[in-house]
Amino acid sequence: MKTDIQTVDFDASSNLVEFIESELYDLEADFHEIIGAEVYLRPGKSEEDSKTVKLKLNVPGPDLFAKFKSNSYENGLIEAIKKVRSQLHKTSQKKSRRR
Repeated sequence: MKTDIQTVDFDASSNLVEFIESELYDLEADFHEIIGAEVYLRPGKSEEDSKTVKLKLNVPGPDLFAKFKSNSYENGLIEAIKKVRSQLHKTSQKKSRRR
């Protein structure tokens, strides 16, 4: 799976990049139809503001999106992955019903 991580107004630490890649690898292990993933990280306007994580998965058919605001990028990514995992389950169920 091709992974693209984009940040706005900051450079992601190597630990954060490794965490993102690890979580996406686990997701791909469960859903082999994932072609690629794009992760967008945006800080809040101040230190107290929430950090925004946007996740886009490239899969056959329409792409899947999730967005989550959290106090950390790691928590935001975990929640965004939960959202797309749910979307992937629904997509898989629809495909199995068509057969």
